[in-house]
Amino acid sequence: MDLVLNARRHAAAIPTRALLVCGVAAGPIYFAVTSAQALTRDGFDPSRHTWNVLTAGDLGWIQRSNLLLMGVLTVLFAVGVRRVLGDGWGGRWASRLLVLHGVGQHITGAVFQADPQPGFPPGTPPETTWHGMVHYAARSGGYAVLLAASLLIAGWFATEQRRRGLAWLALAVVPPLVAAASHTLLADSVLPMTGGAAAGNSTPTAVFIVLTLAPTLVWLTTLAGYLYRRARRGAVVVTSGAAPTARIGAQPG
Repeated sequence: MDLVLNARRHAAAIPTRALLVCGVAAGPIYFAVTSAQALTRDGFDPSRHTWNVLTAGDLGWIQRSNLLLMGVLTVLFAVGVRRVLGDGWGGRWASRLLVLHGVGQHITGAVFQADPQPGFPPGTPPETTWHGMVHYAARSGGYAVLLAASLLIAGWFATEQRRRGLAWLALAVVPPLVAAASHTLLADSVLPMTGGAAAGNSTPTAVFIVLTLAPTLVWLTTLAGYLYRRARRGAVVVTSGAAPTARIGAQPG
């Protein structure tokens, strides 16, 4: 929690565009680092194992660090979203929910590692632990929180900016998020306890990525990129607490 508070405190001195770049970079970095591990770590089988289990084993610190970085970048991006969307109800709560998403799904997932799954890490029997249950619960809740944030951002596009096409962009993430939450609740939490992967009862990781995780990361990156372009044009208004509004174009950086 101190890490999150420090990140938000230091974010106050960071130019808005730099905060939005954090959102642009978060998804690609996470995807690249995780994919590299999935292809190279001994014993990992994409058809049987979910990405969560990469936090386990001797090299689990790599994925835990990746999750931690993703969480911090998401928190910083949330501060940028607050500046762009303003101090209205939707802007405040969208930012807060993005912070909660970063803390819950990513930082908590980094602190509490997932349980081993059948066959990975090699030589480690599947087991159910309290930290594994916290890991899966946090990541499941993170999808629900991001879903709520996407709805608020969609409302902002539709009512404040009159950009209904972009409202549909935000709403397009709803089915993937619902599917991701369902998969996490029904597969990831059951898999370590039942040996579902070994029995061939779980959804292959490749299918999970295509239908759920990839659209979510694309949505985050696309949203951040759009807000960044608006910031470069100086077309958005920045608010900070009760302070007067100021043009982003007038800020340094």
